[in-house]
Amino acid sequence: MKQSPILEFESSAFPAVPGEDEQTNPGVYGKALARWLGEQLRAAGVPATDVIPEDFGWCVSIESKPHSLYVACASTGEKPDQWRVFAFAERGIMARILGKDKSGESLASLFAAVRQCLESAATVRGLREETA
Repeated sequence: MKQSPILEFESSAFPAVPGEDEQTNPGVYGKALARWLGEQLRAAGVPATDVIPEDFGWCVSIESKPHSLYVACASTGEKPDQWRVFAFAERGIMARILGKDKSGESLASLFAAVRQCLESAATVRGLREETA
């Protein structure tokens, strides 16, 4: 897995969906954020598809070949309006073996689109980048 830096911010625009943490780890939220971010990415021309639960939060799937791209969204667990977002790529085994892995380029482009979506949202405050 290859991962982007982590973007952290505050926003009260993404309330917990009742029962969503039953599909992730207890106390981990982000379904509303993932749905919103998927919509924003699609509007920006990024082929975002499904929102899926994972143990660590909610992921927006991005249509991509030959590797899989995702944007992970999760509450920080510190305060109800604090969020953490990052993009990651799951690289194919053949690309790694053959040394033709181009996932870094796709990941950088996706990260830039995610950052732009968050920067342009009036409801997002205190956007900062943490190194993964």
